[in-house]
Amino acid sequence: MKILILGGSGQIGTVITRDVVAAFPNAEVLSCSRSGKGLNGYKFNVFQKDWSAFGKIDVIINSVGIIAEEGDNTFEKIHIDVVRNILKSRESMGNPKIIHISVLGADINSKSGYASTKGVANDILKKEENVNIISPSFVCTPGTMMIGKLKMLHTMAKWQLNFLPCPAHFLSAKFQPIMGEDIAELVIEMIKQDLKDEHVYGTGPEIYSLEDWINIVGKGKIKLIRIPKWLIDKPFQLITILFPFIMNKDQYILLGNDNIHENSDLKRVLGREPKSTRNFWEVELS
Repeated sequence: MKILILGGSGQIGTVITRDVVAAFPNAEVLSCSRSGKGLNGYKFNVFQKDWSAFGKIDVIINSVGIIAEEGDNTFEKIHIDVVRNILKSRESMGNPKIIHISVLGADINSKSGYASTKGVANDILKKEENVNIISPSFVCTPGTMMIGKLKMLHTMAKWQLNFLPCPAHFLSAKFQPIMGEDIAELVIEMIKQDLKDEHVYGTGPEIYSLEDWINIVGKGKIKLIRIPKWLIDKPFQLITILFPFIMNKDQYILLGNDNIHENSDLKRVLGREPKSTRNFWEVELS
């Protein structure tokens, strides 16, 4: 068996590569990225026209994605054009199974460029045969974006005598994170069970709010000042333009919306309950 992992050096791709290599010791696994670094690393640009060097492929796992646009790397290019390139080259590689890592909340009508382009990619792939889509909530991997944001908020609170002004709708939105290992195992089971045309939502057993995470990182000492959405919207829009490293427009939109989903299909494919993420947050935010 020959397995191609696109975006193999990314945070999710790294976990998938590690576990797929372990699960299929006799398979040829190519973990593709522009750098070619990492376990089973293979240097490859997904935008090149000729994919014939791969020969026949049995499974393509697409974990290519970005959380912020930078230069030529736009959401449309990375989320949509990559999918179109895969499909253009699919027949020449023997029509392999495609397992696509999307995101919970992908919606072509979203005001977020991140979520809307993920939604377009999903719609393109749903028209194809032998394609599985995985839509996870936050994926728990060390050093993930949310950890950095929460530590930044903790630092800001320290500067303000442990007081932290925060949009009220951020604090009430609910999230259902999942361990990266569960996403990797889901990919593995989709291959082993030869699943076709499945759309599985990747959510863990616990539901959190931003307030829960702030209480963990601040050990309950941070005093939150809730600012109504109507009052904070315009100032925050300016902040996303002037200081995108604090929060960009897409993050502002997405952090204010619930990101939860029932996970019966996940449990069916895994044959078990998803792993708890509690220890992850305690360790990463300590």
